[in-house]
Amino acid sequence: MTPTTANVINLVDLYKEYFGRGSYVVNKNGETSPAEEIIYSGIARNERPRGTIHFSNRTGQPFNKIGKYGQDIWFPIELKGTKLVGDSLEPISIPIDICTVSVNLVSTIIRTPVTERIGTVKEIISHDDYKFTIRGFLTSKDRTVPEDQILNLKDLRNSTQEKTLHGGYPELFLDETCRIVISDVEFPEVQGKNHWIRPFTLTCESDFITDLEFI
Repeated sequence: MTPTTANVINLVDLYKEYFGRGSYVVNKNGETSPAEEIIYSGIARNERPRGTIHFSNRTGQPFNKIGKYGQDIWFPIELKGTKLVGDSLEPISIPIDICTVSVNLVSTIIRTPVTERIGTVKEIISHDDYKFTIRGFLTSKDRTVPEDQILNLKDLRNSTQEKTLHGGYPELFLDETCRIVISDVEFPEVQGKNHWIRPFTLTCESDFITDLEFI
């Protein structure tokens, strides 16, 4: 039978619970020592058990986080920017734990037909901006309508100031500035759902070029 870790039983704790004292192990030299952990032959030890934070080797950003109740939250993101209020800029920060992120990579290719040949000659002209589609939920911790988060997302979309997208997964496709441009935000109609959970769809794209030089 193939070894499995579907059902894991800690024999050391079980022994202490039923017999009231600790067990021991005997090594090859006949020496005894208290048993702390029993490793089954053929079953690899999980070096990253539940609750481990996984970090990106490229950016150092975490791919997951631990929720308020100890659950693993994978691939959270955070949108940052500023909005103009009077004569001053106020920061906007929108952490989103419940979301999915899709990435679209497109290249501009010119295809030239060749006489009496099957197929075309392809020339890669450029690589388009990376396009992100984020589908998630804005939630309120006190079970009220997440009005502030909705307004912040609206203000972030309307702002003409710099915007950034952060998170272990999306930053794999962005440069160190993490600059993006938001093209549209949709708040779909919701019927018969909790009033304190509001879904949204946000489409944005990378903004790699920050300056132009005219010759």
